[in-house]
This record gives sequence, structure tokens and C-alpha cells, in this order.
Amino acid sequence: MSHLHPVKVVTPQRSHQEMLKDHKQILRNYFDSFITRGLSQKTTEVQQRFLEHWFEKIRVSDAKGERQIFIWEVMNLVEGRGRIKEFLMTLSTVDEDGQPCLRATTVRAYASYLERLFVSTLKSPYITGMETIASKYGPIENPFTGVEYPVHSRDLLRSERFFVTPEQILELLVFLREVYPGLINRNLTAARLYAIVMLITETGMRSVEVINLDALGDDRDIFYHKKVIQTRFGKGHNSSGSQTRVMPLGNRPAITLMEYERVVRPQFHNHLIEPSLFLTLKGTRLSYGTLRDSFTRLIEAARKHGVNLPPKLTIHDLRASFATNYLEENPEKFWRLMELLGHISPSSTCLYIRSRGDSRALSMKLARTSQAGRCGLTTRVYNT
Repeated sequence: MSHLHPVKVVTPQRSHQEMLKDHKQILRNYFDSFITRGLSQKTTEVQQRFLEHWFEKIRVSDAKGERQIFIWEVMNLVEGRGRIKEFLMTLSTVDEDGQPCLRATTVRAYASYLERLFVSTLKSPYITGMETIASKYGPIENPFTGVEYPVHSRDLLRSERFFVTPEQILELLVFLREVYPGLINRNLTAARLYAIVMLITETGMRSVEVINLDALGDDRDIFYHKKVIQTRFGKGHNSSGSQTRVMPLGNRPAITLMEYERVVRPQFHNHLIEPSLFLTLKGTRLSYGTLRDSFTRLIEAARKHGVNLPPKLTIHDLRASFATNYLEENPEKFWRLMELLGHISPSSTCLYIRSRGDSRALSMKLARTSQAGRCGLTTRVYNT
């Protein structure tokens, strides 16, 4: 952005100090809304740092000299739209080997930070009190109107995502329980990983949801008597913050977790103080980085010992495998699967599903046979 030449703008007859103060106040109003929406401190800091830096790097010149651009100058349907297009083109440039300097998902994330700011400002176009931006600096619009985003990751074929069958999952769990502890000489961490793999493959929970489960106190998330487990750290929708949901807890994960809580967890430090269900050897909450690295080492060892697994299987692929396996067993329960995965949009759920040709052909073969339906009809209606 810094290479862009300053553009001449016409501004109201106000001092630079006054305009800068108003600009910062508008941004502050937006950042304050993060608190009421329950966004995390990390999300707030990342977006605040990006947005403040973005306006500072865009340089314009007026009668008083060169300065940063202000939000109402960008929220102009003609000049602002051109500025946004130029910004996206700058981010999408390619380097010497012909590859984009930034991934499309990164460019889209930056664009979404900006557009959310503009949309929010249009909904609440105030500076201070009841004084509006339009009354002081002229009309404003969303400059993203008519501007195309980079392709979203959900629009691309996820060829890099791997799915494992129930048979492969069972083979992995047997290896993890019977062989892996002896290879790494760490029964505790192997047992912990076994419980986590079992939980994800049986419930479809996200890794971040699993590591944030609590076992102690009022915030305990496992309820064996009700056969449910809850998560309070699901992915938010449209920056609404973490979402809570309750999922059924089947017999296999329930038995595994009960055994883990009874035998394994008490051997970790701070098990009576730290509420985390899954602890480190030091007695702190298990981090995603540690879980990811542990799973990677497990997959490498399993493949070396002949377990039939894809070479680049990740911990998140287990969630996708749950979705595919669930829908194969329950083809009529797509909407239920959406709820289990914590998705708002059906398109998000579709990313986690792969159609296996054999199963699809088998399903069509069964559909064309004479079967007594719920209404009693046995005619081969699908053949007509």
C-alpha cells in the first residue's frame, strides 16, 4: 500500500486535528462493539491493528499537505470503490516465480475486516452523540459495492482433505492403544491422545473445542447421566463470538472418557486444581499446537507400522471423516449433521462430506429393489 501515490482530495474546511480525532472516534465506536458482541481480545487486537495501519498507510494530499486518509473519504462509492479495488489488486500481485504473494484466503480476510467496518459504520453512522458522519463530512456508502472478493476457500475443491473410513479409524485406535505407548514410552500422553481421537471421531468436535473442555467445577462440560457433552468454544458466526452447543455422547466415547477421568487424568499434575479435561504433563491446559504435533507423530508412526492411513492426515480430517461416515450411515439426516458440526450454512457442511462411489452405487441399487415402504407400497416407483 505504501507505494501508492497520494491522491488529491477535497475536504471540508476543518483542521487536521479535528478530522483525525473524528476518524479515530469512529474506529473506536466500531472496536467498542466487539466487546458487546463477545469477541475475544485476540480478535479485537488483530483487527484493530490492521484497520488502524491500513488508514495510516493510505496517503492523500489536500490544500494543507500530505496526510493519511480518513474513513469517510474511503466510504465514497466512486473514489472509495477504486481505492478498494486497487488495494485488493496490490495484495494479489505475483512474485518472480509467478505465485501470488498472499494466499487468496488471506486477501479475503483483510477485505472482510474492511467491509465489516464499513457495514457497521453505515448501520451506526455516528461520531459522538447524535452527530452523524454525513452531517459533518457528506454522504457515505459501502465502497465494496460491486467489488469482487478473492475466491473463498469454500468455493475450491478441497483435494487436500483426507477422509478415513470407520475401519481405518478402528485400526488407528487399536494401534494407539496397543502399540504406540511402547514406542514412545509415555503411557499417559498416549492414553490422553486415545481419548481425544475417540472423542473427535465419535462426535465431530473441533480440536479447539476438545482442548477447552472442562472436567471440574460449575463449568464441567461432560454429563454422563444425560448422555451429552457441551462445548462453549465453537466457532462463531459473522464475528458473533464463540458459540455453545450440546451434543449427544454415545456409549463408546462415554466409556472412554469415564475411564480416562477415573484412571488417566488423576496421574497428571494439578488434576484437582486445573479444570481442563485434557492436561499437559506440567498440569496446564493442553494447547492446540501440542495436540497437532502429537497427532502428526502418531500418524507417522502408524504408517511406518503398516496402518492404512493417508500420508498427510491431520487432526481436523477426523472431524471431516466423522461427517462423511455419519451421513453414509444416516443419509436422511443432513440437517442433524449440520447441528452436530455446529454449522450455520449447509455449504459449510458440504465441505466435510465426500461421496464414496461404491456406497452411492449401492444406495441406488437398493432404491430400485422391491421394498415395503412405510406406506406399504412395494412397486418399483424409482424405475418408472
